[in-house]
Amino acid sequence: MPVANTTIGFPPEMLVEIDEHADKNNMSRAEYVRHCVRQAHDTPFDEPRGTLTRDGHENIDEDRTKGAA
Repeated sequence: MPVANTTIGFPPEMLVEIDEHADKNNMSRAEYVRHCVRQAHDTPFDEPRGTLTRDGHENIDEDRTKGAA
């Protein structure tokens, strides 16, 4: 899937929490933020799959080595 980069600002303490949750779930910061956007109650996007963590059987974002995030 092609990816477009964007800049978004977070308060420093919120970014620390985002990074902690991303690390805990073996995700990049970008993957975790995309997951959160998709699971928001009023999101116009498809809901994420049932699992948050990346494993050997499921690839959350197709190929994380392609594109910027």
